[in-house]
Amino acid sequence: MSQTPSLHKPLPNFVVVGAMKAGTTSLYHYLRPHPQVFMPKIKELDFFAEEMNWARGLDWYRHQFAPAPRDAVALGEASTVYTKFPRYKGVAERMARVIPDVRLIYVVRHPIDRIRSHYEHRVASGAETAPMEIAVFDNPIYLDYSKYALQVEQYLQHFPREQLLIVSSEELRQHRESTMRRVYGFLAVDPDYVAPTLTREFYKTGQRRTYSPVVWSIRQTLKHRFPQTKRAKELVDSLASRRRRVPVRSVATVDAGLDQSPSADRRQRLSDEARLALADLLRDDVCQLRNYMGDTFDGWGIA
Repeated sequence: MSQTPSLHKPLPNFVVVGAMKAGTTSLYHYLRPHPQVFMPKIKELDFFAEEMNWARGLDWYRHQFAPAPRDAVALGEASTVYTKFPRYKGVAERMARVIPDVRLIYVVRHPIDRIRSHYEHRVASGAETAPMEIAVFDNPIYLDYSKYALQVEQYLQHFPREQLLIVSSEELRQHRESTMRRVYGFLAVDPDYVAPTLTREFYKTGQRRTYSPVVWSIRQTLKHRFPQTKRAKELVDSLASRRRRVPVRSVATVDAGLDQSPSADRRQRLSDEARLALADLLRDDVCQLRNYMGDTFDGWGIA
């Protein structure tokens, strides 16, 4: 990939790197209205993942930030693919080469709750067909994306610790204003600003729609064919809504037991035994995560 810079176009000085299903969409919507912050309309640029948009080149990436006003202090993006190691390798190394002084924000969540939400997301999108208590053990992505210390250490090989802020989704949900003040302070913007979006949570489970595997395949193809826009899903949502033969269901309906589709049978809760087994598999990583969290971090009761 050509690294010849277009100096008249800016590059981001912060990146929200994940984790998936941990509140990155909400954080994006809390950051974006800040008058000193610029983030593109497309939330996930996925640039530093070789399998995604890396081949589009640095000029393409710079172009995403070209609309930033001159007085913007913090320019950033949010892509959860950046903390999906080892499925996507080399992300931190590429980032360090292109934007070595970038500030990184990593949103983490109770790892088992994140796994459950991740599973539900994949069922809703049509990507997952196995029962929960089989899928979360058989497919390594569920555990890998919840191994937060593993993900953090990919970055600490290339960035100093002071360039990384770790925020839990629990504190973002329960202490939103104080948590956002900490985030704003980390980005060196006005910490007293209160975003008009701060009272909302974005992309909650009940707001998602479920898709057949065919529709999910179409959505994935559009995202990869036209990765410059994440609006492909809205296009498919619209088409699916118009065609009765393509099932598009509210997850809230499934949760309420009103959906009789085959996917509804797969939306069971994790048993206590499965949660304990997951906790055992995650315990070492949570212990390691303690080294990067504050003194008040309780390890979610896992470690």
